[in-house]
Amino acid sequence: MLKTRNLGTYRDLLLLFTRYGRKDFRIALSPEDVFSAETDAAAPTEPDVRARAEAFAKALKQMGPTYVKFGQLLSTRPDIVPQEYILALESLQDQLEPFSFAEVEKIVEEELGVRISKAFEYFDSTPLAAASLGQVHRAALRHSNGEIREVVVKVQRPNVREQVRHDLEVFTEIAAEMDKHTDVGRKMNLVGAVEQAKVVLYGELNYLQEARNTEILREHLADFPQIYIPAVIHDFSSPRVLTTELVRGRKVSKLTPLAMIENNYAELASVLTQAYLKQICVDGMWHSDPHPGNIFIRENPETEDGAPQVVLLDFGMTSRISTEFQDEVIKLLLSISSNRGTETAEACIRMSEIQERFDPVKFTREISTIVAAVHDVSASDLNTGQLIFNVITLANSNELKVPAELTMLAKTLLHLDAITKKLDPNFDPQRVIRDYAERLISQKLAQKFNPRNFYPALLDLNQLVLDLPRRTREIIDLTAAGKLALTIKLSQAEEFLAGIHKVANRITIGVVIAALLVSSSMMMRVPSRFTIFGYPGLAVFGYLLASAAAFYLILSTLIRDRKDQERAKMKSK
Repeated sequence: MLKTRNLGTYRDLLLLFTRYGRKDFRIALSPEDVFSAETDAAAPTEPDVRARAEAFAKALKQMGPTYVKFGQLLSTRPDIVPQEYILALESLQDQLEPFSFAEVEKIVEEELGVRISKAFEYFDSTPLAAASLGQVHRAALRHSNGEIREVVVKVQRPNVREQVRHDLEVFTEIAAEMDKHTDVGRKMNLVGAVEQAKVVLYGELNYLQEARNTEILREHLADFPQIYIPAVIHDFSSPRVLTTELVRGRKVSKLTPLAMIENNYAELASVLTQAYLKQICVDGMWHSDPHPGNIFIRENPETEDGAPQVVLLDFGMTSRISTEFQDEVIKLLLSISSNRGTETAEACIRMSEIQERFDPVKFTREISTIVAAVHDVSASDLNTGQLIFNVITLANSNELKVPAELTMLAKTLLHLDAITKKLDPNFDPQRVIRDYAERLISQKLAQKFNPRNFYPALLDLNQLVLDLPRRTREIIDLTAAGKLALTIKLSQAEEFLAGIHKVANRITIGVVIAALLVSSSMMMRVPSRFTIFGYPGLAVFGYLLASAAAFYLILSTLIRDRKDQERAKMKSK
């Protein structure tokens, strides 16, 4: 329910979207945009859209840090906003006004419990960059041995937590009303989007959480020497101050054509893609804000030739998924990269919450269309993140509620596509994704068929073998005593008993097969002079006998059931 104390904020938001974005966002929300870039004659011209987009970004900047962060999140949603807005909102990444150095000193001293002049050898009063939630300064620490270590210190904006908390409360109220009373709200799941924004923002406001994220990802990517993550200086970090080592390099967004000619970054594009696939599909935790301003290129100081190395920065925004969700993501990425639209739709359905009016046939047909259309373009023009956003748009329009994690995945891959294309204009992300996913599936299957995974099953099977004769005897005794015939008509007793005998025979054969498997598995560990293909001969013979018995059981069951069906048909006539 909307609250009277927030009426002023409601009015500002309504004016903001009515004045700048309502018409443009409505066009972008149309499902038809997924299939065609054409719009009707009433659609605004490109210069008009660009002017409104720039005014919209300027208005967000004036409304405060939460709105700036909201704009940054919107800039990663091509399924909601047109390209002109994305370009304007991306400028919010690093064009914000810094707060005063006096406030920086106050916050650092409150958090670290010591004056800046005592804690640091020097501390640059001019920030390197100012963002929506904080700003970064260059500084230096003096170790006990006299060594000077250059660092960067991120300081949170004063009073930003209270402001963010209030703004998110307003967003939640508006989203709830729109979900309740509008079709757009219900389809887009605006409450879910705001909840996702809460997780992101509250995580970014806790610099100790960012420090933990940094250390975890440093460990996860330790096997990638071409990727580097700066170390955290924990003694000089707190919930509102984060100190990390200074790494010099050049932003990917600032790479010049001359630098691209002098250096071959094609391998870095492949390595970076594989590193993110590992984070997502193996570790279940990934850096979900890899925009070009957060990724540097430097010469690796550990190599003699100074080979190029990717530096990842800013780990306030990370995402996590379960092992089961990882498997679905692998299937989704593999089906997209292999041009299998039906499997793409099935993976999306399994991930999502099905609404009452969902039509799986229509959804599968539409997904197959866009997946096939993407593969008709050249490899260098493929954009996996954009395609997943298109899938999300179709899911929303078809009453399929996708999880927030899928949106974060699309956002990450959208940024990653832009970065890898910058490093190598001819880079084919689908080939790397397909090769990595196939290799990963093979590894997962090998792990599942590891003998150690069968030991619990063998124990259960052993217990089943021990219990089955007793339980089967109990069933037969109860049947013979008439205690299981309470709801069976007398005319059916003969058929029922025949069925019981048939089931008992099959159970007996099953018990024998199980016993052969268990005993053969145990004999595999017993040394023997008699071997077959290098394995104990008796164990191999037991497996072969069990296989033959299983084949006989299946074949006899099929034949007997077929005869019973024919007999039943004859009786019915």
